[in-house]
Amino acid sequence: MLRSENLRTSTIAGSWYPGDRHKLSALVEGLLRQANVPKLQGRIFGLIAPHAGIQFSGEAAACAYGVLRGSGVKRVILIGPSHYHGFRGLAVSGVTAYETPLGRIPVDRAGADALTKHLLFQGPRAAELPEHSLEMHLPFLQTVAPACELLPIVAGHLTPDQCVEAAREISALLDTCTVIAASSDFTHYGRRFGYMPFYKNVRDNLRTLDTGAIDHILAKDCSAFLNYVAETGATICGATPIALLLNMLPPSCRGSLLSYYTSGDILGDYTDTVSYASIVFMDEKTA
Repeated sequence: MLRSENLRTSTIAGSWYPGDRHKLSALVEGLLRQANVPKLQGRIFGLIAPHAGIQFSGEAAACAYGVLRGSGVKRVILIGPSHYHGFRGLAVSGVTAYETPLGRIPVDRAGADALTKHLLFQGPRAAELPEHSLEMHLPFLQTVAPACELLPIVAGHLTPDQCVEAAREISALLDTCTVIAASSDFTHYGRRFGYMPFYKNVRDNLRTLDTGAIDHILAKDCSAFLNYVAETGATICGATPIALLLNMLPPSCRGSLLSYYTSGDILGDYTDTVSYASIVFMDEKTA
């Protein structure tokens, strides 16, 4: 995965998404064409998008990244949850580029090195190597903003106070050509995930559960969101990346829900199901 030129190559091409360049490009372009992207006012500040296999979460991811097409974004700070390494704090990228079948994306080394000066950002750099929560965003980003730089961050465990502190450090890097992307699926329901708070009307109850979290996100209320996750036990894997984004939002930002559905909706089976949502935050001060 990590070569002498400090390149992070794909770990999931050919399984989570097509490994062939032409097939992948056609699939992503098709999803983007089908995405319902409303006309939004202002500058794109941040977004939330999922990271499951493209056959499941691709529609939602396309709705989020479709907003970036033609936006002039030059850098995306991508924050994903850690699925393979348990640690406290945040792990900043240690490579110079990421590679997918669509090509290479340069990593903002100056930004990454600036963050690693702070204790909270000194998590294990190996955390990025297998992490699909970062990689699943890349084919969409490469398609809508092919000249964009990437600053990948893997989130471990953070307290609410540490989320505020970390968000302040990331915010110091922001400019008008940078977008924050929080990678997260929403509720993971079923025996496979060890989470079954209800047994009947699963589809409707899941929507109610996820809507409660989404409402707090759209209200930009980080404390209420984290309290809701703690109280309900909602298995939102990217709760920490979402909390970091919420702590960075200026008062002039307004959130919009672009897409919501579950893998159960796709398969017609809610025995084990994962929810997907895409949300964008626009800074209306620049409208």
